[in-house]
Amino acid sequence: MKISLLSAKDKRSQILKNNILFSGILKMIGLLSSLFIVPVTIGYLDNEMYGVWMTISSILFWIGAFDIGLGNGMRNYLTEAISQNDFETGRKYITTTFLLLSLIALVIFIITLFPIYTLNFNKIFNTNEVSNHQLRNALFIAISLTLTNFVLRNIGYIFVALQKYALSDLLNVSGNVISLLIIYVLTKYTTGNITYVVFAYTATTTIIYILSAIPIFKKYPQLRPNRKSFDRHIGHKIVSKGLEFFFIQVTSCLVIFSAANLFITQLCGPTQVTVYNIAYKFFNLLIIAYTIIIAPMWNAYTDAATKGDWNWVLKNFNRTLLIWSASVFGGIIMLLISSYFYHFWIGEKVKVPFTVSLCTLIYVCMFNLNNCATYLINGLNKIRVQTITSILITVSYIIITLFITGKYNIEGIILTMAASYAVMAIIHLYQCYLLIHQKAKGIWNK
Repeated sequence: MKISLLSAKDKRSQILKNNILFSGILKMIGLLSSLFIVPVTIGYLDNEMYGVWMTISSILFWIGAFDIGLGNGMRNYLTEAISQNDFETGRKYITTTFLLLSLIALVIFIITLFPIYTLNFNKIFNTNEVSNHQLRNALFIAISLTLTNFVLRNIGYIFVALQKYALSDLLNVSGNVISLLIIYVLTKYTTGNITYVVFAYTATTTIIYILSAIPIFKKYPQLRPNRKSFDRHIGHKIVSKGLEFFFIQVTSCLVIFSAANLFITQLCGPTQVTVYNIAYKFFNLLIIAYTIIIAPMWNAYTDAATKGDWNWVLKNFNRTLLIWSASVFGGIIMLLISSYFYHFWIGEKVKVPFTVSLCTLIYVCMFNLNNCATYLINGLNKIRVQTITSILITVSYIIITLFITGKYNIEGIILTMAASYAVMAIIHLYQCYLLIHQKAKGIWNK
């Protein structure tokens, strides 16, 4: 009998450290590629066309979230099954999720065909620089490939459930790097074409996910999807939990985060979308850095809770709060040097006001604080409160933005996002306290 020299707690912590280390390296590579890809893409297109592309990206983000939360539902249950060495049940979770997602993707594709070929996208995107025909083609390619990735991206969740979070990051980073290289080549041999940009961003992701499926299912054949492993009971279980994740995605994540580009386009013009996205991409460095730390925690929390190791949960949750405090200080330094960075990064192509940078920093800090809490809540599968708060606060955000803050400037839209996440963070941190100390009752424990 083989005896491990490390306890389950020590193994979990070591796996977590390795994931954070390698994820950090990969995120740095992804960060550099995301920084370079902005000026390269703006140089290939222009301010207005880039704003249109950012708005299309928002639409794709919406579509990608309409998996009714099945991926997130699967990852928690799959992690539990693997933690208990129940690979047969794990195969059922994977097979059932993939088949259900394929059906949903097909339905969405059919539904989107009619509006793609009937709507006036020049009016929707508030631009005449790109022809309606070209916008239709770009959207058809974008939606088709996004729906394909809609299913394939769950391969990344398999890596995560296996406590190989860094490998999941590798998939995303590889896509970013290859997209950058393709767009750079486009600048040398073609003139600005938004359809090419769409293809460069979406097709690379599809290819990478397909290639990644080969080694993972070769190493873990017991997890390989099999039509016979489809389980209606498991499907109902995943859908029930997934729907709660879905409402969270559609509300707090989709509407508050992604709809900002649409609100800015309609209320302030597409050029202001570019201004906001330059500031956001800069301060998004804080989100990336913080996510490196907390993202692997999700499934680590699941593993620890499954094994009753609440001391480990408390200790590491407190660490994430301390790291968040450090990130706020780092954000202040970023704010002070922001104008110099913009000049170095994109030159004189786009002017970003200091007020936009300040508001974006506040938003990012509140976003990170809320994520600190929700990653624990998600890992413990206690998301009922999060579902309710997401819906209520999102409705408030839309009303306030459309009728009050959005009528003035983009700063008002950004600050409204920040306030929304601040309120959610307070509620979710209180739930974390209850869960960790096992005092959660009623709705707080669902």
